[in-house]
Amino acid sequence: MKNSGPGSAIQYLIVSEVRKKKAMILDLVQGRPDFMQGFAVEDPPGNIVRIIDFIPGKIFADYILESEKNHEDYSYNHFSRFFDEYIELVSAIKFLHDHGEKHGDIRRDHVIKDRQPGKCRWIDFDFNYLHKENKFGYDLFGLGNILIYLAGRGDLIIQQLKAYNTPAFNKLAANDMNIIFNNRVVNLKKVYPLYTG
Repeated sequence: MKNSGPGSAIQYLIVSEVRKKKAMILDLVQGRPDFMQGFAVEDPPGNIVRIIDFIPGKIFADYILESEKNHEDYSYNHFSRFFDEYIELVSAIKFLHDHGEKHGDIRRDHVIKDRQPGKCRWIDFDFNYLHKENKFGYDLFGLGNILIYLAGRGDLIIQQLKAYNTPAFNKLAANDMNIIFNNRVVNLKKVYPLYTG
């Protein structure tokens, strides 16, 4: 039995807007190597169908984790290369913002490093959150999470610090944690002395 109540009409509108948003952004970023590529068509019933190019590569976060086992070596010998790529990713999001659009779902698993040109590309513009204070706030929060992941060479989880009896665990306070993901440490200087200088 098909649900035809008011809730289903709202759900249909949201899904429809998300599909339109992704189609519009695909048009906007056409030809840019820092975004996934594709196009949208309408099927006979009028649904928007997106045809997306396959990106041969891995998620950007996987490259970070594979770089080195020692955080100090990673910081001195590999971080700057990843940071340069991160700055390019931020510039790509700025391009969207300059055109009045937002990605809407910035996460580290929404960046694929394309093997062919070796360039990072944003994928999945599906989520179209409702904003009150700042249209771009959720994008900025997502970029910050990726930066912390990059600087920490992965997530620093409070449970792991406790399990490994890390001295930094006893120094942490609530304001050292991510405001949404409360088990992730964002004040890296309390864990890595290299950031205290």
